[in-house]
Amino acid sequence: MPAKKTTKAATEETKVEEVKAEETAETKPAAKKSGGRKTKAKEPKVNVIIEYLDKNTVIDDIKEAVKEAYRADGNEDAIETIDIYFQPEKNVAYYVVNGKAEDKSVNV
Repeated sequence: MPAKKTTKAATEETKVEEVKAEETAETKPAAKKSGGRKTKAKEPKVNVIIEYLDKNTVIDDIKEAVKEAYRADGNEDAIETIDIYFQPEKNVAYYVVNGKAEDKSVNV
């Protein structure tokens, strides 16, 4: 009978060792990767061009025209938002700056 006890004890020791191995594997932090520095991907410059009736209009040009017209009207407030409504058939851009609708437009 003593042989059975040693076998049972050996089995219990093996189980205990397995449990300890699982616990240490769970509690260890993941290995950190060493290597180079992470670099942010640069946002590409995007040009949006509207073609209508054989005419090309660049969105950035419309934005700049709106900003210039806003300043030319004597507005010195900081521009936080600009909403532009472009009508290519009339070649006109209506705009709203900082949520104030003033029925302003720019010929583009």
